[in-house]
This record gives sequence, structure tokens and C-alpha cells, in this order.
Amino acid sequence: MKKEDAVENLERAGHTINELYVRVWDNALHPTERGWATSIASIAAIPVLSAASIGQMVGAAVVQQISPGVFDTLSNIGRPKKP
Repeated sequence: MKKEDAVENLERAGHTINELYVRVWDNALHPTERGWATSIASIAAIPVLSAASIGQMVGAAVVQQISPGVFDTLSNIGRPKKP
């Protein structure tokens, strides 16, 4: 995997988490429209998505600090060496 691919995947994951976060809050704040069971389940999901968001941000920060050569080295582990 290339560094650019890792950064792109982390950004995509961040956008997905944010979209889910918005939906969960919307469901949690409108129990009469969405239903009480959905609202309560959404309230329970808020801390989980918050933790996922923090994990994604930390992961993205770490990946930004790693040099591209590390990704090349890790991608080649287990592959036969070229003569």
C-alpha cells in the first residue's frame, strides 16, 4: 500500500464516520418522528462514533508523519526479493 492510498482511505473513513454521526444525532434529537427505539439506539451509538472519530483522527495524524519509504518497506514484507 502506498502512503497516498492510506491517507485517502483514512479520509474516506473520516467522511463516513462524520456522515453517520450526523444521522445518529438527527435520529436521537427527533424521537417522535423516527421512533423512540431508533432514538435510544442512536443515543447509544453517539459515544461509539465519537471514539471512532478520535481513532480516525489519531490514525490520520500518525500516517501523515510516516515517510513514504516505510509504506514501501511494509508492502514488500513477505514477498520474494528480486535478484
